[in-house]
Amino acid sequence: MNANELLTNGGIDFENMEWTTWEKPGANGRVKMCFVDNKRIRLLELPPGFNEENWCLRGHSGYVLQGEFTIHYKDRSVACRPGMGFVIPDGDPHRSQGKDGEPTVVFVVDEVVS
Repeated sequence: MNANELLTNGGIDFENMEWTTWEKPGANGRVKMCFVDNKRIRLLELPPGFNEENWCLRGHSGYVLQGEFTIHYKDRSVACRPGMGFVIPDGDPHRSQGKDGEPTVVFVVDEVVS
């Protein structure tokens, strides 16, 4: 069953989705992902100490479930911990770096550009 088949009455059944590989330089992990309308919705798990190598320009909104990480911008850094949400605007260069010790698990939503 694919991820989009696990959408039920507007709910996303992450529990019954399979983890797949997430590959990004410096931040390889695993992901459960689906697409709804023009949104990409992810449950993303990254290993302790991950360190994204490339700057990203896509905006994201999310919520930290586990682990701690820092979002680095060109002019500042923002520490994120469990229970915190984050909003990164489109076009604002950023990359993330995880803290050593435990994996980082985040719920992330972003727009899909057609």
